[in-house]
Amino acid sequence: MNMYRVEQKRSKLGMWLKQHNKDTDWLTRTSGIERQTIEELAYNPNKNPRMICIRKILYAVKKVDPTTKLSDLWDMN
Repeated sequence: MNMYRVEQKRSKLGMWLKQHNKDTDWLTRTSGIERQTIEELAYNPNKNPRMICIRKILYAVKKVDPTTKLSDLWDMN
């Protein structure tokens, strides 16, 4: 993880990664989504992903915590 992002805001996805001791590199490798997209989703609480990204990310995080729901990662309006 980038050491310069210490005090940066996190989205729900970013907080989930921190809580489960995972970083954006892990999610990039596991989900197959580009690093820039993952970092933007993890650090920008106002960014909502497309449905294909949601599916890939949910598939990856459920390998770590099968009880994770969509609402744990994003506020979808």
